[in-house]
Parts: sequence; structure tokens; C-alpha cells
Amino acid sequence: MSRVRPAIALFVVLCGVFLVVSIMELRASARFGQLMLMARYLESGTPVTRASVTSLAAWADGVVSDDYCRSDIVRAGLTVKLAELDQRNSFYDYDAWAAGLAATERYIRHAIGCTPTDGNFWLRLAMVRRAIAERPEEIAFLMQQSVNYAPAEQAVLAGRFTVWNAAGERTLEAARTALDTDLQTLLRYGDVRLIRRVVQKPGEVLLPRLQAAAASLPAERQAELSAAKITF
Repeated sequence: MSRVRPAIALFVVLCGVFLVVSIMELRASARFGQLMLMARYLESGTPVTRASVTSLAAWADGVVSDDYCRSDIVRAGLTVKLAELDQRNSFYDYDAWAAGLAATERYIRHAIGCTPTDGNFWLRLAMVRRAIAERPEEIAFLMQQSVNYAPAEQAVLAGRFTVWNAAGERTLEAARTALDTDLQTLLRYGDVRLIRRVVQKPGEVLLPRLQAAAASLPAERQAELSAAKITF
């Protein structure tokens, strides 16, 4: 009997802990339910109003202030924050755009703190930092982190090429290791539709590096790209 009682006590404690955690999760889901729904709308292309995106982007700041790290909530908030930032225009309202950029950076840094192995978060931070100022060494570090944690994830790989296409010579040189990895991953193993989509209009600075990488491909792969009418 003496052995049974501690086991029962432990079971009761575990049940209590599980109940508390479940209640906390339910509260979080209820609090950020509209945020997650908006993220699904944005990802699926469902029409939404600018005002609703703006409102929920402000609500997403609660993820940071209250230190939520639940992955589905964090990802949903980032989707909404980025959509809201896209609505801003630096030409017509620079102050609002700058404030939105700073808020988005705070959010992404929180997301990285929650999940530092998410390559997409590092990519998004690189994009935001580049929008503020293109500091080659900083962008190179952030892009290398993205490559390290998401070397072949198609959506993240495509996103990195939006940075590579627009980056200047100093940035591409500083990020040469990360860029070379991405070029090899894309050209050697990427689906031809992905290649056509992400480098159909390569940046002027990127183009020579892209051509050199393509020239180093095995003959069979070069023939495959040529048959798909992909040339550089």
C-alpha cells in the first residue's frame, strides 16, 4: 500500500500539470485565433481588408510582449506582420513605414529566439535588415544562417533568391559561401519550374555568378536545362 500511494500522488500531480498546460494552450488559441485565421487567409490568397490586416498586425505584437513561443502562433503572427509591412509605402509615409519595419524586426528576432533553427526566420530578418540598410557582412551572416537551417526548402530557397537578385556586389562577395551553396542547390537539384521562376530575370550583379555556376554543371544537367529552355 505504501508504494501505491506515491504512485497515485504522482499521477494526480501529472494530471494537474497537464490540465494547467491544456488550459493555457486553449487560452492562447482563443486569444490569437483571429490572427491564425488571418494568416490562413493571406497564405491562401483569400481577399482581406487593409484595415483588418493592420488591426491584427498590432494584435500580433502581443506575441512578443507576452513572450509566446508556440510555433503556429508565432508563424501566423509573422505572416500578418509581413503582410501589413507590404501595405506601407516609404514614399508616401516614411515614418509609418519605418515604424512598421522596426516592429517587424522586433517580431522576427523574437521568432528566432523561439526557434533559432528556422531558416525562414533568418531569411526574413535578412530581408528586413537589408531594407533598413544593406550592410554586407551582416546580410551575409543572416543569409548563411538561413542556408544552414533550410538548405533546400523550396519556399525559403526561392525567398533567398529575391535577396540575391537585388543585392549589391559587396554583399554577394561577403556572402559568397552561402550564395554558391544556393546556386548549386538550385541549378543541380531544383525543379526546372522553380529555376525558371526565381532566376528568369537575374540581377545584373548576380548574373555572372549564375552563369559561372551553370557552366560548371554536369553535361547531362546542362542538357536538361537547355531542353527546358533555361539559359543564362
